[in-house]
Amino acid sequence: MSPIRFVILGPPAIAEKGEEIRLATRRSRAVLAHLLLRPAFSASVDTLVDAIYGDTPSKSARNQVHRGVGELRRHGVTIDVHDNVYTLAAAEDEVDAFVFARSCERAADCSERGDHGGTARTLREALRLWRGPALDGLDSTASVTAAEEWNERRMTATEDRVDADLALGRHREIIAELRHLTGRHPLRERFHGQLMLALYRSERGSEALRVFADLEALLRTELGTDPAPALQELHLRVLRQDSTLELTEEIAVEHPAATPVPRQLPPRPGRLVGRDPEQLPLAPLTVFTGPGGSGKTALCLEAAHRMAPGHPDGQLFADDLRDPGEVLAAFLFALGVSGIPAGVAARSALLRSVLASRRVLIVLDGVSDPRVVRLFLPGHDGCAVLVTSHSPLATLPDAVRVDVPPLAPGDALALLAEGAGARRVAAEPEAAARVAELCARLPAALRIAAAKLAVRPHWRLEHLAQRLSDPARILRELRHDDRAMTPILARGYEALRARHRALLRAIGYYGVPEVPVEIAAALADAPVDTAATLLEDLAEHHVLVARASTQHEASPGSGEVFRCHELLLGFGADRAIAEDSAPALTAALTRAFGAWLAQADASHAALRGPGHCVPRGSAPRYDVTPAAPGASWFADHLPLLMTAVRRAAAAGLSESCWELAVAPLACFEAGAHFQAWLESHEIALSCARKAGNLRGQAAIHYSLGQRALLVGDYARSAAHLDRALGLFGDLDDRHGRGLALRLQADLRRIHGDVAGAHAAYEEAACLLRETGDPVAEADALGGLALLSHGTDAAQAYLDRALALCRSGGSLRGEAQIRRGLAMQSARTGTPENAYPELLEVLDIATHLGDRVMQSDVLLDLGTTRILMGDPEAARVTLTSAEEVALSSGVARVVARTRQARAFLHDPVL
Repeated sequence: MSPIRFVILGPPAIAEKGEEIRLATRRSRAVLAHLLLRPAFSASVDTLVDAIYGDTPSKSARNQVHRGVGELRRHGVTIDVHDNVYTLAAAEDEVDAFVFARSCERAADCSERGDHGGTARTLREALRLWRGPALDGLDSTASVTAAEEWNERRMTATEDRVDADLALGRHREIIAELRHLTGRHPLRERFHGQLMLALYRSERGSEALRVFADLEALLRTELGTDPAPALQELHLRVLRQDSTLELTEEIAVEHPAATPVPRQLPPRPGRLVGRDPEQLPLAPLTVFTGPGGSGKTALCLEAAHRMAPGHPDGQLFADDLRDPGEVLAAFLFALGVSGIPAGVAARSALLRSVLASRRVLIVLDGVSDPRVVRLFLPGHDGCAVLVTSHSPLATLPDAVRVDVPPLAPGDALALLAEGAGARRVAAEPEAAARVAELCARLPAALRIAAAKLAVRPHWRLEHLAQRLSDPARILRELRHDDRAMTPILARGYEALRARHRALLRAIGYYGVPEVPVEIAAALADAPVDTAATLLEDLAEHHVLVARASTQHEASPGSGEVFRCHELLLGFGADRAIAEDSAPALTAALTRAFGAWLAQADASHAALRGPGHCVPRGSAPRYDVTPAAPGASWFADHLPLLMTAVRRAAAAGLSESCWELAVAPLACFEAGAHFQAWLESHEIALSCARKAGNLRGQAAIHYSLGQRALLVGDYARSAAHLDRALGLFGDLDDRHGRGLALRLQADLRRIHGDVAGAHAAYEEAACLLRETGDPVAEADALGGLALLSHGTDAAQAYLDRALALCRSGGSLRGEAQIRRGLAMQSARTGTPENAYPELLEVLDIATHLGDRVMQSDVLLDLGTTRILMGDPEAARVTLTSAEEVALSSGVARVVARTRQARAFLHDPVL
C-alpha cells in the first residue's frame, strides 16, 4: 500500500505494487538515480554524462544515456524531453529518499516538543525505507558523493531514534542493537556513548566502562587520538555513578491521553432502488465506480454505515480531495494529533503511524487520481478505505471494485414512480420509459425529474419527455430547487485530462449521441488510434459507452462506435460554447463532416469505381482511414449519416450538407434506401436554398430525379431533372449537365421518344467524356445500346462501355454492361449463352448488396427463361424478381415482372 515508486535508498530501482523491479543495466540505474537527485527531476544530457561518466566520458556516453532513458520508459517511467533536457515525471512522495527526509524533519519536530514516542515511531518507519546503502552499485564520483550524504543521514536518523528509545526507558531492549552498531561502525563515537548509557541504566556499569576503554584503545591505536570530550565526560559520570544519568521523569512507558473517536459519516441514505447493499463484496480497499449521478455515494455511505460497528476507533469522511494535504491535516486533527507536519508525504506517513494500532474507516468521495488514494491507505487490514470515483482506479493494488451502473429499466421506472406517482407512470408507460432513458437511468436525474413532476401534477409525462429531448435544454430541465445535474456532471468533467475534456466538448457540440471512432478522430484532429484511446479512456471514466464494432475495420479502433447519453451531450455543448471559440467549433464540425464525406466517397467508389458519377462540391474531405470501407459501409452507417446531414443543416454549413446528402447516391440506389434518400435530400435542398447555394440545389435536384426515376415517378423525375439541367447550365457545369442529360435520356426512352433519347444519350456521353467520368459515360453508352438492340451498333456501344467500366474500376458498371451484352445475345437468338452470363452478374449484384440490380437481373433471367422455352423456371424466377423489387420499392421492375408473368399466363397478351 506504499506510495513509493522510485527507490534510491539501496540499489536504484522502480517499485510497483510494493514489489521492487530491479533494473537490468547500470546505465538505467544511473540515469534514474541522477534524475531523481536533480532539482525538479530534470537534467540535460551533458549533465547526466558528467554525473555518470565523470571528466573522461567515452564516445558512446551520450548514446548510453539515451539508451538508459529508453530502458526506463519501457518500464513505464514517464520521461519527457525538451531542448535536450530530460524530465522524469514524479512527485517527491513517490521517491523513498524524499519521504525519508520529510519523516526525519517530522521526527525533529516531535523531538522539540518532547514527544519521544512520536520521534521513535517516525524514525523507525523512515528507516524501514532503506534496502541497503544508498545508490548501491553506482561508482561514479557524483554517485559516491551523493551516496555518502544519504548514508550519513541514515546514520544520524538511527542515532536520533536510539536517543528517543533511551528517553522512553527502552535501554534494556536496545543493548543488543547497539552492540551490533558499534561493531559495524567502530569509530562512530555516538553509538558507543549510547551503549554506555544503556548499560549503565541496566545496572551494568562495569560493562559501560569496558566499552569506553575498548574505544579509547582503538582510537589511540588507529588514529592516535582520544575520545571526544562529551564521551570522556560521560565516562567520568559513569565512574562517579552520577544520578543525573538515571531516568528522573516517568517516561519509561507512554501514557497517551484519551484518543478522540471521530464520527464523520454523513446521514445514512434512504431506500436504494435497484441496489442490494447486502451483496457488496467489501474489502479493506473498495472502489465504487460509475457515471456521475449513478448513486455511487449513496451506496458507499450505506456500506460505510454497515461497516462502522467493525471500526470502533472512528470513521473519517471527505468529499473534496482537491487539496489532499488539507484533508490529511483535518483527519490527523480529528484523530487527536496536535503537531501536524508540513508536506503531503509527511502527513500521509503520520496518518499511517496514527492508524497503526487503530481500527478506523475512511470514506473518500469523488477521487479521480489513484495517487491521492494511496496517501490515505493505512498500513494494515484492521482499517478500511471506501472510495467513490468516475474511474475504476485500476492501478490501485488489491482493490475490490464495485461497479455502479445506471439502473435497469424496471428499476428506473420504479424510482420515477416513487416520486411522480405510480398511477401517472402506469398511465403513460411509453413516455415514462422515454423519460427514464433521457435521464440515462441515473438515480440523481430520475429523482429530479420525479420531483419536478410531483409539483406539476398537470404535466403529462409526454410533455416532460419532449422537453428533455432537446439537448440544448435538457440540463435546464433537470434542475429543481437545490438539485441539479450540472454540478454532478461538472465534477466528473473536471477530473478528466485536458485532451479528454476537449474531445467531450467537441462531441457535445457535434450533438450526435453515437460517435464512430473516425468521427471522433476528425473532431479531435487526431489519428484514429489516438482518438480510439481517448474514447476508451472516456468510456473507462463512464462518460461514454462502447458498443460492438461494425465490420470492415480499416485501422486501429476503426469501426467502433461510442455512445454519449443526452445529458452529457448537453453538458458538453454548454462547455464547448463557454470554453471554445466559434471558429474552432465550426472547424471541428467541418472536419467531422469531411470524415463522413471521405468515407462515403470510398464506399461509393467500392460500388461504382473511383470515377465521379456524382456531382462534387467544395466541402473539404478529412481522411481518417488508410483503407477504404467496403460497399456495406453505407448500410451500417445510414442512420448516423442522416444525422450528420441534419447537423450540417442546423449549423448552416450548406456545402457540407448537400454533399453529405448526395455523396452516397450509389449506396442509396444499391440498397434501395428510397425513404432515407428523400428525407436527407429535402433537408439538404432546404439548406441550400436558404444559403443561396445554386450548385447544391442543382445536385440535389439531379439526385432526386434519379430517385424518382427508379421508383417509377416519371413526372416528378422530369421536373427535378429539368430544374437540375437549368441550374447546371447557369453554372456552366458540364459534368453535372452530362449526368442530368443521361437520366433525362432514360426518361425519353421510357416514354418512347427514341430520337430524343438518342440525342440526349450522345450529348451526355460527349460531356462525360470531356469531364473525365468514364463510368457515367459507360452508362450513357449502355442507353444507346438499348436503343440499338439487336444491331452491330449496340454491340459496339456495349463493348466500348465495358472497356470504360474496367478502366474506371467500376465492378457494378461492368456487371451492368455484361448484363446488357447478355440480353443482346438473348434477343438475337442465343438465350442459352446469355443465361450463364446473367447468373454471374447476379452473383456480382449479390456481392455488392445492390438490391435494385438484383431485381433487374432476376427479371432478365426470367425473360431469358421464357426465350429458352422453360415457362415454369421463368415463373419461379420472375416471382423472385417481383419479391425483391417489392421489398426494395422499385416500382418499374414490379410492373415489368407482372407483365412478363401475365405473358406466361396468356401469350396472346
